[in-house]
Amino acid sequence: MADGIDKSMSRAEARNSQAQGILIPRGVDLAPYKTIRLAVSGDVKLNKLEIDIIDTPDFQRLRRIRQLGVTYLVYPTALHTRFDHSLGTVGMANRMILAIRTNRHNSQDERDIPDEDEQIIRLLALLHDVTHIPFGHTLEDECSVFDRHDTNTVRIQHFLGSDSAIGKLIIDRLGKPFYDRFMRVYQVKKDSLASLEEDVYIYDIVNNTVCADLLDYLRRDCYFSNLVLDMEYRFLNYLYLARTGKERRVVVRLWKTGKSSPRPDILSELVRLLDNRYLLGERVYFHHTKLIAGAMLADAVQRAVANRDFTEKDLWTWGDEDLLEILTKSKAEPVRTLAMAVRNRGLWKQIYKRNRQRIDAEQSEHRDAALMDQTMGSWWKDAKKRQADQDFIATCSGLPPGALILYCPDERMNLKLAEVKVFWNGSIRELRQCEDEQVVGPKLKTILDSHKQLWAVRAFLAPQYIEKKEACTEGLESILSFDSLSRDMAAKEFYSKVIERVTKESNLDTCSHSEYVQRQADALERVMSDTATVKNTSKVEEIIKNAFTK
Repeated sequence: MADGIDKSMSRAEARNSQAQGILIPRGVDLAPYKTIRLAVSGDVKLNKLEIDIIDTPDFQRLRRIRQLGVTYLVYPTALHTRFDHSLGTVGMANRMILAIRTNRHNSQDERDIPDEDEQIIRLLALLHDVTHIPFGHTLEDECSVFDRHDTNTVRIQHFLGSDSAIGKLIIDRLGKPFYDRFMRVYQVKKDSLASLEEDVYIYDIVNNTVCADLLDYLRRDCYFSNLVLDMEYRFLNYLYLARTGKERRVVVRLWKTGKSSPRPDILSELVRLLDNRYLLGERVYFHHTKLIAGAMLADAVQRAVANRDFTEKDLWTWGDEDLLEILTKSKAEPVRTLAMAVRNRGLWKQIYKRNRQRIDAEQSEHRDAALMDQTMGSWWKDAKKRQADQDFIATCSGLPPGALILYCPDERMNLKLAEVKVFWNGSIRELRQCEDEQVVGPKLKTILDSHKQLWAVRAFLAPQYIEKKEACTEGLESILSFDSLSRDMAAKEFYSKVIERVTKESNLDTCSHSEYVQRQADALERVMSDTATVKNTSKVEEIIKNAFTK
């Protein structure tokens, strides 16, 4: 077979054949062709195929997409791009491969990474972000305006399919069987990793827990945000490949071979890495200014797509500034207003926050439902419902659409560091399961709890309407609270203010005080009843006017 490994052979047989010079995939050439010097990473050496991939327009567009999206509005030098990060991830993956291969404590099988596997790892590192769109994490992970870049099969096919420029390069140089194996790893879902069998370790090195992707962006984001954190990664010297059933996994060896004690220094380093990830989350990823700007941008994009200003496919060729420019020229007033405010850093103000403690407290009183799941289903996954709810509260308060923005990120947060596989006390387990260690265990638990507390549902209001803060807050509480008493009280306060606004604007408040109070009570009862199922501002105003003109 001239163009790849015979798939009927076992991986072990294939490796043996490769060692004998038989059935080697055509074109596998890891020899450095060019060296690129990067901040943070230093020199990254790339082979001819990798350089040719970088030179494609699809990869070059990553130069125009910032790694941290709107974070430059907080940290002006956070202008590094997904292009930089992708190359840095190759450098980090290469460092991990070298650490595994050269660890003298690893057996031959524990450090065996064939050249074909190395090339797949390097390509996976190089291309793991090639499907990103402008402000991708904000639009996909945080606000669910579009499907995630790594699960969007149509987008993956556009950038990496067999007919794409990059796909054709890989097939031409390395053959279709190699390409198919690469794509199998690239497209695997996290809950289906077992299907990769021995190739799981390839995924582990680039995309999983303590992986090349994460280790590069932690150092890079720290550097360009000017945060000084210890990021030496000495624990990489203790990586090895472990067999668990049919799988090979990347594991950190925390227990000394033949010893009855762990390696506390390496465990402490992993915990410090988790702590550093928390600090980055607190100071960068969840900085309030970054969240506000991101929520405003996502709301503008969602409205622009609904107005057919552009489609998701248009974003496949744009950079960050291209998108912002298009938004500022939208025919829709809310889109232009939001985009110009982001561009000029005229940001909305936070007026509401519902954190995990509040939901946990309500959960203890409502054991018949999973309140966090309901919150995620209504206001994270369902972007249309989130926007409809926020616009209902805004327009009922006499504000234009877009003046109030509801923000609800994924509650799972980024805790994958705690899931790294470690060899601990005679077995392979996740780092989070090492809480039995007396010194580090309590700190590990504290850090994990701190990560979770970064999450909250928030609402932001345009500063020129800040006098409407109280009304908007009551409206938000009326839809977000799970406590029936609190929800009803907030709804009554909110709709009472709506009645006052509508009657005043329509000159319906000229009747006697006693008559006004009676009609207000009638309108409030009707509005409360009708909006329990359907939230429509025009309907609310019609009910109020009918109550005062009958």
